[in-house]
Amino acid sequence: MPQIWLVNGASSGFGLGLVKIIAGKGDRVLAASRNLEKLASLVSNNVKPVLLDHNKPLDQLQSAINDILTIYGTVDIVVNNAAYVQTGILEEVSPEDTLRQFQANTLGPLSFYRTLLPHFREKGTGTLVTIGSMAAWCPMSGCNLYNASKAALRWLAIGLAGEVAQFGIRHCLVEPGFFRTGLLDPSANIAGTDKSSRLDVYTDLNAIIETNFATFNGAQLGDPVKGAQIIFDVVTSSGVAEGKELPELLPLGSDASMEIEKAVSKVQTSVEGWKDISALSDIKECAAD
Repeated sequence: MPQIWLVNGASSGFGLGLVKIIAGKGDRVLAASRNLEKLASLVSNNVKPVLLDHNKPLDQLQSAINDILTIYGTVDIVVNNAAYVQTGILEEVSPEDTLRQFQANTLGPLSFYRTLLPHFREKGTGTLVTIGSMAAWCPMSGCNLYNASKAALRWLAIGLAGEVAQFGIRHCLVEPGFFRTGLLDPSANIAGTDKSSRLDVYTDLNAIIETNFATFNGAQLGDPVKGAQIIFDVVTSSGVAEGKELPELLPLGSDASMEIEKAVSKVQTSVEGWKDISALSDIKECAAD
């Protein structure tokens, strides 16, 4: 039987690549976006564009999901993919822009899952795929709100996975490195601070950050078509992942693997270097247990 996918953020990047691969493999896909015009070219027997904004209030989002579920009567696999990058020095970024970043990258995705979990629990099966980022593991000046929002998403998704596994619901956290998607395109999915709100003390650092992002855009290591194919293979245990179980974590791209390994090593070094002093805070009679 063909699987039915719901892919959020389907108008670009991994979402768009996945939609094309899914349809080409004979599965059905509900391609979700806030802008249906961007999905018009995808319409086919296997692709149905659907209007969805995970930043809407929960009751409105639930109503939209209920309408989506009536199209095929069910959904088997959900890909939680929509996000954008808020750049800027933390001291300079406004509280409103800060909240907007976490709403889009953390709170919205959580609400999206909330609306679908009752359906999966009733079915006793389902697969959740969260598209995170290697940015969750490493600080980067001028991009720390994005990194923090993805770090928060990482732990929410991992925590959620542990809570819903008892209902037959699987979860995979995909943490890509730098891919040549539109994520860093200044005209699309990246937002910066207004120059009028910048502080003189950060002038040099802001100049470096702007140069770095301009350099990164279009020169990323990862091929989004290849990345989308790997995600499909891993989720369906086919192709390069044939015979393999769905992993809890999939670093995607050699740069993601490298950065995550570096972060883990740094934490291990800190733990080893300070664990004897840390242990001095233990209550002695409890430490012997």
